[in-house]
Amino acid sequence: MKFCNGCGARIKNDEDSPLNSLIVALIVIGTAGLGILVGLSAVLLDKIPNFGPVLIFGVIYLAVWFGVCFMIMRQITKLIDADLGRRRLPETEHKFAELPPRSTNPLDEFREPASVTDQTTRTLDKIPR
Repeated sequence: MKFCNGCGARIKNDEDSPLNSLIVALIVIGTAGLGILVGLSAVLLDKIPNFGPVLIFGVIYLAVWFGVCFMIMRQITKLIDADLGRRRLPETEHKFAELPPRSTNPLDEFREPASVTDQTTRTLDKIPR
């Protein structure tokens, strides 16, 4: 949403924000990091006949990769919380119109004439031709 539902004020700027940059960085680091891990594992398995060092390298690489992604995610959540805190307006500043409460009072007593058509059709004036 780019506009407030209550007052119509513009909420979101179309400019690049740090939040958008961090999301793009997380996507790039996530996909590129896994791609690098798969590529390096394939090269190392081809060069090194023993599987143990490749497994240790993979575990350490995944731990570092997960740590970097986790730190970026923490920053993203902090930016989202700050953005939501800015959007909240104090209740005194933003009042909506309130309807009066429903009334359960009986209807007013019947008064003569009930409608305009009742009054005019009872007595018709003669019109000369």
